[in-house]
Amino acid sequence: MFCILFLNFTAFAFSQKVTINLGSVTLHEALKEIGKKTNVDFFYSEEELDANRKVYVSFKDEDLSNVVSTLIGENFKLEKQGEGLYLIIPKEVSDFQDQFIVNGVVTDENNQPMPGVTIMVKGTRVGTSTDFDGKFRIRVAEENTLTLSFVGYLKQEIVIKDDKDLKIQLKPDVAELDAVVVTGIVERKKETFTGTVNTITGDEIREIGNLNIIESVKTLDPSFIVLENNLQGSNPNILPTIEVRGKTSVSTDDLRDSYGADPNSPLFVLDGFETSLRRIMDLDMNRVASITILKDAASTALYGSKAANGVVVVETKRPKEGKLQVNYIGDYNIQFPDLSDYNLMNAEEKLEFERLSGRWTSSLPELENQIRMDTLYAEKLAEVRRGVNTYWLSEPTQTAISQKHSVYVSGGTDEIRFNTGVSYRAAEGVMKGSGRDTWNANVDLTYRKGKWNVSNRLYLGGYDARESNYGSFRNFAEANPYYRKYDEFGEITRYFESVRVKDFYGFNVVNPLYYSTLNSKDETNNFNITNNFGINYDISSVLRFQGQLQINKVMVDQEVFVDPEDPIFDDVNFFERGEYRRSQVNSFGYRANAGVVYHDLWGEKHMINGNVRFDIEEQNNEAYNTTTVGFPAGSNGNPGFAFSYKPDSKPGYNITKYRRNNILGSVNYAYDNRFLLDATYRIDGSTAFGSNEKYSPFWSVGAGWNLHNEMKVKSDVLNLFRVRQTLGYTGNQNLGSIASTSIYTYLNRVNGFGTGLGLTTLANPDLEWQRTYDTNLGIDLAMFKNRFDAQFNIYTKKSEPLVVPVDLASSTGLVSYPLNVGRLDVNGLEVIAGYKVINDLENRITWRLRATAAMVNMEYGGFDNTLRSLNDQAVADGEESFLEDKPLNEESLRRYRDGYSPDDIWAVPSLGIDPASGREVFLKKNGQTTYEYDNDDAVVVGTSRPDVEGVISSYFNIKDFSFNLNVRYRFGGQNFNNALYQKVENISVRDITLNQDRRALYDRWQQPGDISQFKAIGLTGYTPISSRFVQDENVLIGESINVGYRASNKKWLSAIGIRTLRLNAYMNDIFRISSIQAERGIDYPFARSVSFSINAMF
Repeated sequence: MFCILFLNFTAFAFSQKVTINLGSVTLHEALKEIGKKTNVDFFYSEEELDANRKVYVSFKDEDLSNVVSTLIGENFKLEKQGEGLYLIIPKEVSDFQDQFIVNGVVTDENNQPMPGVTIMVKGTRVGTSTDFDGKFRIRVAEENTLTLSFVGYLKQEIVIKDDKDLKIQLKPDVAELDAVVVTGIVERKKETFTGTVNTITGDEIREIGNLNIIESVKTLDPSFIVLENNLQGSNPNILPTIEVRGKTSVSTDDLRDSYGADPNSPLFVLDGFETSLRRIMDLDMNRVASITILKDAASTALYGSKAANGVVVVETKRPKEGKLQVNYIGDYNIQFPDLSDYNLMNAEEKLEFERLSGRWTSSLPELENQIRMDTLYAEKLAEVRRGVNTYWLSEPTQTAISQKHSVYVSGGTDEIRFNTGVSYRAAEGVMKGSGRDTWNANVDLTYRKGKWNVSNRLYLGGYDARESNYGSFRNFAEANPYYRKYDEFGEITRYFESVRVKDFYGFNVVNPLYYSTLNSKDETNNFNITNNFGINYDISSVLRFQGQLQINKVMVDQEVFVDPEDPIFDDVNFFERGEYRRSQVNSFGYRANAGVVYHDLWGEKHMINGNVRFDIEEQNNEAYNTTTVGFPAGSNGNPGFAFSYKPDSKPGYNITKYRRNNILGSVNYAYDNRFLLDATYRIDGSTAFGSNEKYSPFWSVGAGWNLHNEMKVKSDVLNLFRVRQTLGYTGNQNLGSIASTSIYTYLNRVNGFGTGLGLTTLANPDLEWQRTYDTNLGIDLAMFKNRFDAQFNIYTKKSEPLVVPVDLASSTGLVSYPLNVGRLDVNGLEVIAGYKVINDLENRITWRLRATAAMVNMEYGGFDNTLRSLNDQAVADGEESFLEDKPLNEESLRRYRDGYSPDDIWAVPSLGIDPASGREVFLKKNGQTTYEYDNDDAVVVGTSRPDVEGVISSYFNIKDFSFNLNVRYRFGGQNFNNALYQKVENISVRDITLNQDRRALYDRWQQPGDISQFKAIGLTGYTPISSRFVQDENVLIGESINVGYRASNKKWLSAIGIRTLRLNAYMNDIFRISSIQAERGIDYPFARSVSFSINAMF
């Protein structure tokens, strides 16, 4: 704001004498009174001249120029603009005497050069900025003060004493730790970037837990959702299913090949190169410097055709300059199986349930048949009365103890730096015999000389994974509690007994412990090596050339052996008992990119960043698999002992090759740090789509307004107020590699004309790229000296056309033909808000509360009746789950219909159980009620996605101690309770020999007049899928509790050679409160964990 002191315009010589005595007043008041006395008007900027500071005014017969110069100080001067009108402006360097040149370099807290730091000579308009290497050169005078500023770092002032070179290290501003956005391709100042991102520091992820990166990130970002795997629970060898801002594709197995990823999973980038989710899961958390989640088009369009599901950018720690540093990190983890969700009968309850169901009532008229049934029942009852009540759930589970050890060594000079380390983690699973051992090693080298910066990062890693030899946890959850674990000789028997139900049905009841005595195994080992080479050359102070090359090699070997004594082979030919499967995958590929980066400040208000880059990529995958059968008893799985290959099969072998290229241009512009603009354009080429559609463009535009930098709204209350709007197109390539190629295979038969060929995949040369149109409106807010901060984002995503596999006519002999059909619309809202209740930095006491929330709605469109075959298959799968005694596949509850969501639960509406008859009453689409079930009456009865989901957090720090609590909430949404569907009802003749949910005994209809949710106890009749099994679910989860201690530069530590020591204790998923009782972890249980970590820097 500019201030003009108007009096009158009578011309007087500026050398006139002045006598004035005002005492202590503000400079503004002093200039105003002097102007009145001398008939002179003064013009100045309140941003440059502090007119509110106090000055002492007492002059007698002094020249006016001397009086004003004394008051405004030596850093300002007067310039005559007209008769009686003078301008007060900062002096230029040329106004000082004894000028000289000062050179310097600016680094961050890790001794890394900082480009783009603004450096000003205090009190003047003279300034510069650091180049790509953090270096600067500026003309100053002795006793001048340099002011250094950079977004996300504390402002620093340096007083110049002489012309010696300066080395200045800026310290991060705790209030703005995430103020620099690392996108994996370019870096942007968050204050001038319009994209929606969330940057998480390495320290923040380690405050949540020490299990893996994914478990921590899901707590810290509301849009990063890890879907619960109700079948595999906490199995350490199963990859999680992740979504960022909902789905963009129809997810089916037919869209993937051996190497395809989940089509709704985000893209992961590690140190500038794409990587796999498995690599991120196995990465040592202690190496992570930061994680940035890119969410909208302005931030993700840099990755074009791979970015529709969001991008997760992981940066590891870089080599540091300085003397040798050694870091040791020890992580120790204890996991307990969470069995609280199982509501099973005890021995007495189960036997009574069998009696009521009629198992012990003969259906034959002969008396001896009933006597035999009574005798069997009496034997079971006697066992129960003797106290037999086996708790089977604890038999295959264990308290799992895991440990990880990491050692890192770093150091170097200004020119050459290094960072090398190794880590090893031995992790047990809560199922006995399961586990995962991982190891990693890295060697990072950086060379900086003049305009050159060369780096090389070598990564080695691998894992050994093993599944439990106890089989599925389901077998133990189903075991009857009135059976003993061992026989009278203390041996584990193969069968509990051979039983007959209702006189006719005879079969053997397997002892689930028997599987643990077999030689069955399921083991996978992996070795991977990756080398990242990068080179930067500073063409000028504003222009840099960048080039990168990655070479990677991955080898995976899996062996699965099913012992010939496994009961699954009871009815199999002797020479086919036992099975050995071997799968090997070898992958080799390279990625390379080259481009230029431009960064400059034009004048004082125009900041521009731009880059142009070209990428190429090729990935070659080779897979081999074979299955042999027929093993002698006691075999250890050596394939040399097999009798033959599996009948009607042969070894499998295939080679696939991916090729991609793209060219990218991106610009970031900011005017006066107020008005912001981002633009990106990228053209991608890929072999994954039709041969006629090899290339596709992707683009984004973003605009923003830093309202807090507008003079009219500046205040101490409002520290940040930014409005952002972005829009653009991104794509999805996680769809396998064979959509555009016809594939043939040789048939197993030969005739007189030779060996035949079979067409397995029909190419679609016109298959279009799946593109997603993304819009985002965001607001960033900070108030009360940054004590309160919030981010609000409203977004839409429209994916069209979708790539969906459909079945062709049966006469073709082909299924799963990929075509373009329909669209998927996503609308969502995200909120992140925090408040510092206590912010006493001087005494190192802080308390911060934080809350996040995410809401997502999705809707299909444009399908018409094209996907009828998928809908029919969903109905058939639901019926098959009962007939084959399998858990209900969630896809059985889904439909692909216009106007509905992928998360909708479809079922026939139920009005409950008729109190008079005990039969279920259904509601037809025409509003009529009926006892007859009709699949055509199925409607949406709920949605599996909660209305709102997020985390409430409390972070408290006092001195060297920290206490953190994170609780996840899910409100709204429904759950199809499979325990009610298959363990309360739908208990078949065979199921009666298995344990069931207690509600099957206590909550079922028994006699006319009973008000009950469930039908009468019985062994006949099929209960179809209805809304009766769909329940409203609200959940609270104790996701993370952490207590930490940090000591640095303590005498007692120095005595043993330690500079810094960090100790942490964690509890993860320690409690879960749900509004419904449903079984979780069917094949592998979930787990609660307690962990400890020690980090010592020498």
